Amino acid sequence: MHTESHTAGDDLVIDQQTIRELREEGEGLLSELVEMFIDEVPGQLATLEEALAKGDVGATRLTAHTLKGTGGNFGASRMAALAFAIEEKGRRGSLEGAATAFAQLRTECARVRVALEGALTAGAGG
Repeated sequence: MHTESHTAGDDLVIDQQTIRELREEGEGLLSELVEMFIDEVPGQLATLEEALAKGDVGATRLTAHTLKGTGGNFGASRMAALAFAIEEKGRRGSLEGAATAFAQLRTECARVRVALEGALTAGAGG
């Protein structure tokens, strides 16, 4: 039986093994990366939303690619997959359905942030 102190929901949002590895990499690395996530992701989402509104496939592709990498840093597979889906739409030059994927991505980014903040709190507690 698999039992952990964190919630199963967080496991679906970020990969706990990835978080452990980041924590073990060095003092403060995880908190530094989480801080970057908190500082940068809202701006990236705003840029992506604007690119989608303008139908700018190039900016959509590049911004979605950045968000995909950010999600990948934490093992946030759903966030990365949603960003990748939007990136692919930009690559193909058709943003059909991208607004729906963007709404899901925005929600998932918020879930990732909460999970990351929880991981920091859990790490600080020991």
